[in-house]
Amino acid sequence: MIKKLLVTIFILLSHIGFSQDTKVQVGQINNGVYQLTESEKNLSKAFEWTFRDGTKVTEMHIEQMQQTYFLVATCVYQGRKRIAAVDLDMEGIYFYLTDAAQFKMCSAVACENCRFFLENNKIVACKCEETGTISNHCHYKTGNAATYYNNLQRAKKMFEE
Repeated sequence: MIKKLLVTIFILLSHIGFSQDTKVQVGQINNGVYQLTESEKNLSKAFEWTFRDGTKVTEMHIEQMQQTYFLVATCVYQGRKRIAAVDLDMEGIYFYLTDAAQFKMCSAVACENCRFFLENNKIVACKCEETGTISNHCHYKTGNAATYYNNLQRAKKMFEE
């Protein structure tokens, strides 16, 4: 009897756990203009919590680079510019963040303006706009965006109205 009850509880809990949505709508395209549909406050907080070092978001937008879409945040850390991007999936006119997305970050070291460098629709490095080269002037880091995704979910719950 207890064994059947435990199996039933396990099945119920696994169904609830695996049925959670693994994507969040963050924007849409409307007459050729990319618009955020998710709260900018939630998106910004998720970036700031992901960095966990005092980085502050100053600007955010959806950007198309080559044939790929990204949620891009311009940030400031210790007086230096930093940019971050998260891959977005497009379905119809809507942009979604998934838990399988990639998180890319580019920090200015000895360069005023670092930009992402793309190959085959993927961000693969950072490039200094002043020198036009990929070098140690800009620090590039990439990883899974699961932490950003979880922080966005947390921000949505925390700032629910």
